Amino acid sequence: MGKAAVTMTKNIRKEPVQARSKARVGEILRVAEALIAEKGSDGLKLSAVAKRAGVPIGTVYQFFPNKSAVIETLVLGVMEDVRAALEVRFSSVESLDDATDRIEGALQQYYEYLVTNPTVRDILCSTQGDKRLQRLDMEDSRKNGALLFQSLSPFVADSHHVQLRHMCFMNMHLTGSLVRLAVDLDAEEAEGLLAQFASSMRGQVQALPRRAKA
Repeated sequence: MGKAAVTMTKNIRKEPVQARSKARVGEILRVAEALIAEKGSDGLKLSAVAKRAGVPIGTVYQFFPNKSAVIETLVLGVMEDVRAALEVRFSSVESLDDATDRIEGALQQYYEYLVTNPTVRDILCSTQGDKRLQRLDMEDSRKNGALLFQSLSPFVADSHHVQLRHMCFMNMHLTGSLVRLAVDLDAEEAEGLLAQFASSMRGQVQALPRRAKA
């Protein structure tokens, strides 16, 4: 989660400014991630983070008022990493056909990312039981939907842009929920669900009226 150390939540107590403070926050987050890998997010304790990071508990509280703030910062880092990958995948889309191929590729890539990164999966699952994290998850879906809309809209008739915007937001949010479900299933069933969802998304995109060529 490359950006977790520098992407700070509004829930943080103090924004690190100096290089030493940034390094400490980065180490706190690295240790927290390691502990989540061992014990799950429910088992994360700030006292254990401080002990393993080799800092006083007061140093942890200097930046993070509670466990939720630590997890929220990790969640934001994951979300930004995923969005960066989406920006690369959806850059320079050439047509709606091209876009639907990229959508299916992104769906598979995200599934493989969570399958191979159980700690990330645990961190993201934390959003399901915390209302603040649920709002972050919704806003993340909105941002990803806007990114998808930006890629598709040049090829869709202006009269259907509102529909397209809603569709992009909805499908990006459903993608996150579906993939988190799929990683808990056996591979065959997971692949079947992903294929069905990809087919549905392709059908929705292909049904949109095309922008008239100049």
